[in-house]
Amino acid sequence: MSKFHKDAGKFITLVNGAQITQTFRVDQFERKKHKDFLISQFFGINKLNTLLQKPEVVGLRIYYGLDINGDGKRDKKFVLVGVDKDGNDIIPEALKLAAGMNKDTPSTEILDDGVGCPYDCASPNPLNTDKV
Repeated sequence: MSKFHKDAGKFITLVNGAQITQTFRVDQFERKKHKDFLISQFFGINKLNTLLQKPEVVGLRIYYGLDINGDGKRDKKFVLVGVDKDGNDIIPEALKLAAGMNKDTPSTEILDDGVGCPYDCASPNPLNTDKV
């Protein structure tokens, strides 16, 4: 069986999730001396469903990236794409570009620009703060 299937990944405990996210926050603050760094992004269900409802999609791949909007902040970003059963990203085909699709036209196959935390966060919980 391919490792790219609809049940890939595993659910973890809140304690494990809190440890993982806290380790990231400590790393960003202590090692990189970064303040107000992005710790998460929210993506709406309609956008996620647009990615997931393509017939060949079995899951999502989430790429880490850096914000390139020119504001001087190197905020982490997430870029989401659908993935097929062979592990291939489902991205706009080169033929679409050749057929006149402007390379600057947003694609419904690549998702970015979620709502960022710490700017817009959930209520404090073990995943986003050291305070419970």
